[in-house]
Amino acid sequence: MRADRISIAVLLFEKDLEKLGKVVEHLSRAYDVKTVFYRRDIWQDLMNFDCIVAYMASGIVIRGIAKHLKSKWTDPAVIVLDKLLKHAVVLLNGHRFGNEVAIYLSQIGIEPVITTAMEFCDGICIGVGFRKNAKEEEIIEAIKMAIKELGLEMKDIRVIATVEGKERSAIIKVAEKLKRPVFFVKKEELNRMDLPETSAKIIGVKNVAEGCALFFAREKKLILPKRVFGGVTVAAAR
Repeated sequence: MRADRISIAVLLFEKDLEKLGKVVEHLSRAYDVKTVFYRRDIWQDLMNFDCIVAYMASGIVIRGIAKHLKSKWTDPAVIVLDKLLKHAVVLLNGHRFGNEVAIYLSQIGIEPVITTAMEFCDGICIGVGFRKNAKEEEIIEAIKMAIKELGLEMKDIRVIATVEGKERSAIIKVAEKLKRPVFFVKKEELNRMDLPETSAKIIGVKNVAEGCALFFAREKKLILPKRVFGGVTVAAAR
């Protein structure tokens, strides 16, 4: 159910439909929302949504969805709302929609509960694009040159991001050597963003480096537009 906007399944018991009316209405202003009534075998039907917002005990959610989880890069984000609608607890994939949706719910008085470490670290987000045959040393050198241009140090990097489908082994090794987390962004997520088109459009993406940098940036502020270093492109955002 991937669309131009983030898709959300609001999972609840039928008896709670009226109580969740305000939540559904608010989410529908920004996202593609579908209300789904709980049944024990519902979980597989929910795996193609970007995010699941569940109004029920966390134990029901955890036990139900556990066997369907495959990868943090593709599984839906999962948020559980408490009985009093006081808190939105992000259980899964906060970095991929979960935190964003929980924070959006704070506009109607539901406090987000976020535990991903990345949210509490200072620093910049580095977006990287590279050719299929790029070596890890080449990618590291490009990142170093970008950081130098910014007048910063490698320790100032909070996260490294690239588009899903890139050769993962090289960028994972880069992240391991730099001791920084690496995240992959789906092409459709980048294409939802207002970005200038680049040569990356040949793989179906508007702008890999800038888009990936902005995707995880707190302020959504581009501080280094795309730079080209051989077969590697690098951008930075805060």
